[in-house]
Amino acid sequence: MDMNTAPARLAAALAVPLLALAACSSGASDSSDGSSSGSARAASDPGGGSSSLLSHASGDTAGETAGDTAGAKAADGATASKADGAAQPVEQPSIISTGSVSLSTEDVARTRTAVQHVADAYAGQVTDQETTVSDHQELGYARMVLRVPARSFSQAVADLEQVADLVDSTTKSVDVSTQVVDTDERVKAARASIDRIRTLLARAVNIGDVMAIESQLAGREADLNSLLRQQAHLADQTALSTITVSIDRAASRAHPREATDDTGFLAGLRSGWGALRGFATAAATVLGALLPWTPLIVLVGVPAWLALRRARRAQAVPAVSATSAEG
Repeated sequence: MDMNTAPARLAAALAVPLLALAACSSGASDSSDGSSSGSARAASDPGGGSSSLLSHASGDTAGETAGDTAGAKAADGATASKADGAAQPVEQPSIISTGSVSLSTEDVARTRTAVQHVADAYAGQVTDQETTVSDHQELGYARMVLRVPARSFSQAVADLEQVADLVDSTTKSVDVSTQVVDTDERVKAARASIDRIRTLLARAVNIGDVMAIESQLAGREADLNSLLRQQAHLADQTALSTITVSIDRAASRAHPREATDDTGFLAGLRSGWGALRGFATAAATVLGALLPWTPLIVLVGVPAWLALRRARRAQAVPAVSATSAEG
């Protein structure tokens, strides 16, 4: 071995550990300086953590709006991908169907019962009902509001049209699939936002920050309740269809009969019978009018009649005596 190169190799071998030790010392110093500066900032700003929570809570509104927009775009993208992908299952559209059926019949009560049977046949129900009585104490008009399952809407309308004489029938369908999907996505986003606000509330320590976060939480919960009501209304309208049934009493149909002359025995009998009924009605009316006066007539009329009779007898006795004296 060359004696001149041996010291150089030894110096190189010792230089590597020394350089590593120096690097570790420098990193520890930097870390200590960073911790010291962080402690100083924390000491100068005691509410720094709560301010961060507050800014996060207040800035969550803008993030939520962006999240709703992104969610809507994602929903549209998912819908488009489902339409393009043949392997994806096709979702059933959400349809709100309403109908109106007007009927005419001579027996409103019987037709109303038949409409109820149609509703029962399709597991429906009558949610509203209105009836009007005619002058003859018979049902003259009826209005019924039926709710039947949406899948049976068309068949139920067809059956109702056969219950009585059909006057008019209209149906209307509105596709609300986009509105249903949008409402569902908004509900999911609102619930996620409320979860984030509650997490921030659990970490808050300052009373001012707690009150501010609770105010935002109350607003988000109110929005969620409104969305849930919209969601429930859409679910009810798409699950059950509404049919309004109006039942009118038809005018009495004249029965055809042979033309008859106004003269003859039968015509006279009908006229006499009609006159007798008219006289009996008039006599009964007069008797009914005089009946309340009967006690007064008995109490006043009978004594007056007796007094008049006595007076006539008293006048008749002197006249007879004078005649006898002249004779």
